[in-house]
Amino acid sequence: MIHELTLTLVWVVGITLVALTAALLLELLLVSVAAILPGRKPNQLEHNLPAIQSLTVIVPSHNEESSIVRCIESIAASAGGTENILVIAHNCDDNTQQFALNAGANVFVLDDPNLPGKGYALAKGFDLAFREYGADAAMILDADSTISLDLIPKVRESLSRASVVQCHYQATSIGMPSRARLRALAFRCMNVIRPRGRKRLGLSCGIFGNGFALRAEVLGRVRYTAVSIVEDLEFHLSLLNAGIRTDFIEDAVVSAGVPQTSTGERTQSARWEGGRLRILMSRGPSLFRQFLSGRPSLIEPIIDLMGAPIGIGVCFLFILLVLPVTILRLYAVCGFAIVALHVLVGVYQGPDRKADLIALVSSPFYVLSKLAMLPAIFRAGGRRANWVRTSRATVPQQERSDKR
Repeated sequence: MIHELTLTLVWVVGITLVALTAALLLELLLVSVAAILPGRKPNQLEHNLPAIQSLTVIVPSHNEESSIVRCIESIAASAGGTENILVIAHNCDDNTQQFALNAGANVFVLDDPNLPGKGYALAKGFDLAFREYGADAAMILDADSTISLDLIPKVRESLSRASVVQCHYQATSIGMPSRARLRALAFRCMNVIRPRGRKRLGLSCGIFGNGFALRAEVLGRVRYTAVSIVEDLEFHLSLLNAGIRTDFIEDAVVSAGVPQTSTGERTQSARWEGGRLRILMSRGPSLFRQFLSGRPSLIEPIIDLMGAPIGIGVCFLFILLVLPVTILRLYAVCGFAIVALHVLVGVYQGPDRKADLIALVSSPFYVLSKLAMLPAIFRAGGRRANWVRTSRATVPQQERSDKR
């Protein structure tokens, strides 16, 4: 009797963990295989789009005095001047506004403690860019970022084929310790490998909050109301609901630093994953109903939303591996192979493959730290969770990999 109860418990645990990891593994397999396939020539995603005459670069900023000047200089070098740079100084209590003005940017001060979070700054920036400045398109760049010299021209050119585009957005890692390198590798897998794979599968590539641009008419179809702690994911789902796809610009690069401290990393990761959990609960049922009613293109974002974070998924696979059921162990082995493929594709696309491979030695500790974050993720997924600024490392130079 005890043996039967134990076996039943093992199967319940095993099936639960399979259900929690299946969406993640399917997503990783699809995008990883697609990402290593040869790229195609640019497709005309939309036809007869007029050339962009005026592009406003919106820089949402909250206490960014240490990085705002470097960011503005980087944009100006690519755009050929500062006249179309708009800094939204959002609830700042430092010198962000003055430093931005001194650097030549246009500055709007949004000072309202009842409007916390990046989404409100973006909403104001879009309103100014399209209603007051009369821009044809707007681009979002975080104040702690730098961009490749060719980024603005390539964004302009890409917006002649697609209404919304997302640039190659990477975290710097050269010269950083192993944990920071692992963080940058995870960032690369999420923000470079996944959208590249989606593009080659003919899917919408996603929006990652930094380095995306859209034409003015997009907001005529989809009102910008995304003010959650994952405003980028929220807005992308709204675009998909309106039938608007995002294209991926692989060779125009936005770089940002990784969080400076383990506390900053935990805060950022909990905010991202908790926000995704909240969106899954609030938008998931509606997306699934639309999929069943004849919107097959929504299956990928549904799978993406349902997928557990990779670190937590790996922990679940370890548990499956030790359960005394052969089929569950085989599933775990296949799962590890898929995760390994995804990570190795990310390593291959990085600027220092050897250093990334060495950093992977410490990945078990990194994975365990992700599992310990589950309580923080659930708290961040609550309705009362607030946006919290994450301190990042300084980006001294544009870091870029041409290994594609």
